[in-house]
Amino acid sequence: MQIALFGPTGQVGQSILHALLSTTPYQILQITSPRSNTSALSTAQTLPLEQQSRLNTKSIDLVTCTTDALIPLLTDIEIIISALNGPALHSQSKIQDAGAITGVRRFYPSEYGMHHVYQPAEQGDGKGCGWGYIHPTWMEKITATEKCLHHPAITSGSMTYTIIGSGDLYNQAKEETWCPWTNPTLPSYTIYIIGDPSAKINFTHTDDLAAFLIQTIQHPEVSENKELNFVSDTVSYNDIAALLEKYSGREVQKVVYPGSLVDEVLRDRGMVPREVKAEGGAFGDDFWVLVRGVQGLGRFVRPRGMVHNGLFPVVEGVRTVEGYFGGLFGK
Repeated sequence: MQIALFGPTGQVGQSILHALLSTTPYQILQITSPRSNTSALSTAQTLPLEQQSRLNTKSIDLVTCTTDALIPLLTDIEIIISALNGPALHSQSKIQDAGAITGVRRFYPSEYGMHHVYQPAEQGDGKGCGWGYIHPTWMEKITATEKCLHHPAITSGSMTYTIIGSGDLYNQAKEETWCPWTNPTLPSYTIYIIGDPSAKINFTHTDDLAAFLIQTIQHPEVSENKELNFVSDTVSYNDIAALLEKYSGREVQKVVYPGSLVDEVLRDRGMVPREVKAEGGAFGDDFWVLVRGVQGLGRFVRPRGMVHNGLFPVVEGVRTVEGYFGGLFGK
C-alpha cells in the first residue's frame, strides 16, 4: 500500500509520519513545501534504514500549484492523509481533485480538533443575543472538510473518507501559551485559564491521535465514511496544575480570568491580556481566548457516544496527562 501524507513537518503531521513508519509496512510519500522547516525534514536522514527505504519525499508549493501538477505525485497512491493547516489548507480540495483522477481510495481531510459555535453571554434580561460566533480558524477547517465530504468522488462512492477529531492537543511544544508544561526546564509554571478552572476538558496527545489513525487504516471496513474522535484524557486545569506541581516539583500558578473576557475580546481584540499574547505560535491570541473560554464553560467535552476510543482498544488511554507528566519529568 502507498500512502501520501501532506503536511508532514507540522506538529500533528510529524506524529502521523512517525507512526506510519514505525508501526506499518507501507510505502510513504511525504509531500512538503519548499518553505518547510529543514530541521524537521532532516530527521528523515536519521531514521532506521528500513524506514528510510519506505519513505519518499517530494516538494511542491501547494498554494500556487495546479491540480495537474499534483497528478503525477499521486499516481499509484491509495490513501491521502492531509495534516495541512494555514494557507496550505485551502489547497486540500485540489489535492482531492487530483486523487480522484488517479484513483485514490481513501481521503483523510485535515481535522484533528473540535469546533464550537461560541454563544455570547446572556444579557441582563436573562436572554442570549440570539446569535453565535465561529472563529475563522475553526471556519477554515469546517469549510475545507465540507468540500471534502461533498466532493463528486465521495458522492459517487469511488472514494471514501475518514475524519478524525480530538480533544485539545496538550503536547504542542511550539505553543508556549497553550502548553507551557512542554518545556521541562522552566523554574516555575503559570497556567492561564478563562472561566471555571474545575471544568472538565477533553485532551489528546498527538501520538495517540496518530496511533488511532493507523488503526483506521488497518481496519478500513470500520472507518469507511466515518467521523471518529479520540480522547487521551479528560481533566480540568485544576487537575493539570496539581499534577504538574506534583511531577515537576515546582511552583505552579493559576491565573483565572472571568468568562466575560471572551465577549470583551470579540468586541475588541485589544482586550487580549498582554501576558497571554503568543510569540511564534500558529494560533491568534483571540483564538486562544475563545478556546479557553469555551473550555471554562464546560463545553470542551464530547458526549460519551461521540468518543470512539473503544473502537480500537489497542490505543485506548495510552497517554493520560498524569502519565505524560511522569515521563516528561522522569518520575
